[in-house]
Amino acid sequence: MRSKKERVLASKGMILLVATLDSKGDEVAFLKQQLAARGRSVCVMDVGTAGSPKFPGDVTRESVASRTKIPVDVDGPAEALNAMASGATAIVKDLFNAGEISAIAGVGGGKGAGVFHQITCDLPYGFPKVLVTSARPALLAEIATTSDTILLPTIVDLMGINRFTRAVLINAANMLYGLEWAGPEEVSRPGKTVAVTAFGVTTPAVQSVMSRLEASDVTVVVFPANGAGGRSMESLIAKGEFDGVIDLTTTEMADLLLDGTASAGEDRLTAAGAVGIPQAIAPGAVDMVNFGPPESIPKHLSDRTTYRHTPMTTLVRTNPDETAKIAQQTAARLNRSMGPVAIFWPARGVSDYDRPGKSFHDPVANVSWRDAMKQTLRADIPVLETDFHINDPDFGALCADWMIAKLNEPI
Repeated sequence: MRSKKERVLASKGMILLVATLDSKGDEVAFLKQQLAARGRSVCVMDVGTAGSPKFPGDVTRESVASRTKIPVDVDGPAEALNAMASGATAIVKDLFNAGEISAIAGVGGGKGAGVFHQITCDLPYGFPKVLVTSARPALLAEIATTSDTILLPTIVDLMGINRFTRAVLINAANMLYGLEWAGPEEVSRPGKTVAVTAFGVTTPAVQSVMSRLEASDVTVVVFPANGAGGRSMESLIAKGEFDGVIDLTTTEMADLLLDGTASAGEDRLTAAGAVGIPQAIAPGAVDMVNFGPPESIPKHLSDRTTYRHTPMTTLVRTNPDETAKIAQQTAARLNRSMGPVAIFWPARGVSDYDRPGKSFHDPVANVSWRDAMKQTLRADIPVLETDFHINDPDFGALCADWMIAKLNEPI
């Protein structure tokens, strides 16, 4: 009779290792050896485009190249790697759909990390993805804000096996040994799930929305509108993880306009419209742009009203011209929506700092957002004007009730 450990190992699926075997063959061979010693089955895919591989992969570069629709024999390493990523993505999709892999790991520098991210970005949330990499921190931040990949930075370069790379690869093997895709049955979500955006200055509004939705058996997942949160939310929406979005806190659009530290990029407010799920939109915290310490504020904004939110965060108040542009850019995205959209306007203020007597109280700037939204927005998208502050419980309840009604409409 097999031991408990042997039974556990037998139930675990295959791990797919992805790398350029010309430059990272030694590291992949070591990691494969470590995983085999722990009883995990491994398949190695070669996505290299340069020199000869250190050892033949189970899925060769020729096999990968045969699956791409992009010519591999192009000028420039970036184009060639992009072509290989396309072919590898198709193969990984086949392996995943057939249930043949239960985790995927990559080993690489900057180029390898970029290819691995391309290959894995469409895999479901929760499917184990591990990247051992010497890539620059900015690239790791990009990966971290758009996926649930587990990152293992090597600090030193991946140029053979030494005591540093050995340590991180052994850690990767230990981690991969225990990782296993639970499968859609075990991670499926019962009922409806709605994404909600939050900031400290819109927390009461979010709490009101959560209370109302959860009372109707709707699961709520909250994302901080700090740049990384918005990007993560957009990525998960695109993967079909949510049935609706209550975007109370669209402050990331202010940071996008004025190059603040909390920008979520150009794709913010696009995914929900593309997949056609209901969107309730409010101008939460569009009165502020995030910067670091006071000395980090750009000179052209130095005469603005500011607020020291924390020792490392200084907020700059947006003016009427800027709030109008924020509304126009928001409306342009919403106008492309395939599903229901409604704008909720809180006339008495858009953040906790936007109240009479508070630092950012500026009704003129706020109204500029409302007016530009009404002028730019598609005619069939309603702007529901209220006399509430955004943090009034009734405002959050109104947004939640609209969403509940949309979720309950027959398909």
